[in-house]
Amino acid sequence: MIQSMTGYGTSTRSSKNFQITVEVKSLNSKYFELSIKLPRVYMKYEHLLKNKLSNRLMRGKVSVLLNVEVLNEDKRTLKINRILAKKYLSEIRQLGKFLDIEKDVELAFLLELPEVIPTEAEQEDEEEWNLMEEAIHEAIEHLIESRNEEGKALDEDMRLRQEAISQSLEELKVLAPRRLEQIRSRIDNSMDDIRRKIDVDQNRFEQELIFYMEKLDINEEIVRLEQHLNFFKQLREEDSSNGKQLQFLSQEMGREINTIGSKANDAEIQRLVVGMKNELEKIKEQVLNIV
Repeated sequence: MIQSMTGYGTSTRSSKNFQITVEVKSLNSKYFELSIKLPRVYMKYEHLLKNKLSNRLMRGKVSVLLNVEVLNEDKRTLKINRILAKKYLSEIRQLGKFLDIEKDVELAFLLELPEVIPTEAEQEDEEEWNLMEEAIHEAIEHLIESRNEEGKALDEDMRLRQEAISQSLEELKVLAPRRLEQIRSRIDNSMDDIRRKIDVDQNRFEQELIFYMEKLDINEEIVRLEQHLNFFKQLREEDSSNGKQLQFLSQEMGREINTIGSKANDAEIQRLVVGMKNELEKIKEQVLNIV
């Protein structure tokens, strides 16, 4: 199943003490990139969450936004770092004596100094963390659902463009042998005029003609392009999303189409090649969005 790299998922989990809201967003990226900001007390779980997210999402630039609301006032803890406040006071008083400033320090000023009143609780809460885990897990699942929905649209667009290339390829199969016969006929007619004027080594002429016709033959490219298209269809229909393989395969298809165009020497074939190139460019754009 084709899965887009872009998506969005959200989840809210609540208890009588906490309400946790998680938003997970994903954008295109060659690799897995994660931006997540946890409360400091839960930073030790960041690696665990990163592994979980990378295993489920595989590729993409992922950002996790987490909001914690404390519903129970009893859960709000105010902890004053008394030791740090005392050290601040001692240092400030010594500095006052050194600068010959007699004014003492006010308590309100001390409380505003860094880390005297920590902005986050220093103890983790099991209930809070469990709600976070549940919300993150559910948001990931919603993100994957979003990716799958967008993936269906990508797949339908690629299917139509792949079918257009396949249709042009069928026309090529009819034109290719006819084109070679026309080229051979034109060369034979030209050589008839030359033979009337000078002697020509017929064996050498046949060898050169065969070599020239082989250089113009596009049958191998047609066969390889058809194989690539069949494999592309197979990858699209597999259960797992194969963005990197589809990207590589689209490049290979481009090589075959370009070679056909360079060998064509035929207006009708060139018209088909231009159409196939246009459809393939659209496929390449879509493939960049696939996990």
